[in-house]
Amino acid sequence: MLKDRAQKATALRLSVSKRWLPQLEVEIEPARRLEKSKFLLTDIDVLSVAPSPIIGHIRMVFDCKSSAKESAIGRAFWLHGVMTRASATHGFVVLNDKVKINRDHRISASDLAVSLLHESEFEDLAQGMGGTTIPTDSVTSSIDAWDQFLDVGVKYPALSGYLNFGRSGYWMIKDPGEQCRKTVARLRAIRTELDPAKPEHLAIFGDALCLFLLALSELANRLFLVLLRPSSHEEFSSSLLALLYGGYENLEAAQKIRRLTSGAISDDAVSIFPEIGKFEQLVREILQAPQQVLPGSLLAREMSFSSLTAAGISSLQRDVAAESPYAPKFVLMAGEYLQKAARLPPEFASHYLEMALDLSSSALKTSRHDST
Repeated sequence: MLKDRAQKATALRLSVSKRWLPQLEVEIEPARRLEKSKFLLTDIDVLSVAPSPIIGHIRMVFDCKSSAKESAIGRAFWLHGVMTRASATHGFVVLNDKVKINRDHRISASDLAVSLLHESEFEDLAQGMGGTTIPTDSVTSSIDAWDQFLDVGVKYPALSGYLNFGRSGYWMIKDPGEQCRKTVARLRAIRTELDPAKPEHLAIFGDALCLFLLALSELANRLFLVLLRPSSHEEFSSSLLALLYGGYENLEAAQKIRRLTSGAISDDAVSIFPEIGKFEQLVREILQAPQQVLPGSLLAREMSFSSLTAAGISSLQRDVAAESPYAPKFVLMAGEYLQKAARLPPEFASHYLEMALDLSSSALKTSRHDST
């Protein structure tokens, strides 16, 4: 059972209403390890990813404390340090109404890009930002659905490695290319444990799809700024691979290692990323509407939790599809790529394909009904 549930649930509802992608219980790892054993530093109650005013993403974090014995400014100083490690631009400390917050503390926290507020002020904040904390038809904003998802590792211990990556390691990586590569690698590492007949496993695939699309969104936005008008297919392919591996030097080193391990001679072309042709095709499609990939990531998470809870098509799914028409297509295409790249049974891709098609069909019917 999650602590400070009511406040976290409110942060989830605000995030979803703003079409931010939320992640609960993000565990903060050290920037570098000197110990053999893994020691976590702390955790973030809710981390949300929002679109940047230009291109790309920004992160916000919520620190939820229901105790009446907290120090408001003390939490602000703590959260500022956490924000630095998590690459977040703004933080919100949500406190029990009994905790005193004076104006000097609020303005001092604001200088640290932290907002101090009482839990009773949450809806005021949401309305001022054009959102709401009122419950809506969305499983991503359901604290019970998050409880259920975070408990999957208890029922299936063999999946804990991926689940730990999804709530910790992924969020510590600063480079989107590395996030893409490691999401595929982590999913592939558990492929023999995954069964498409189990709702929990479908949800795991959907979570990986969500994280993959999030990383792909940042990667594609960077590529878009670099290649507004690519002069050739070769220029596009080489630039994409270089970004995927964090620069040409890293790409060249990865290719040399692959040649050595595969026994290829130095002039032979080697494939270092799975299904690279399909990956290039996916990125080309995404570049048609790079700002709609983040909504696609949120849609994938909603579908993931719907698969876990048997919730069906939610209002959030319909709203995202109406606001970002490319989002279902991106979920469909990324799901097909991820299934092949991770060598999973085709039922994983077909499950999300059917969900995306059902959603598109539902949105079309709604559009026709509204027009009449």
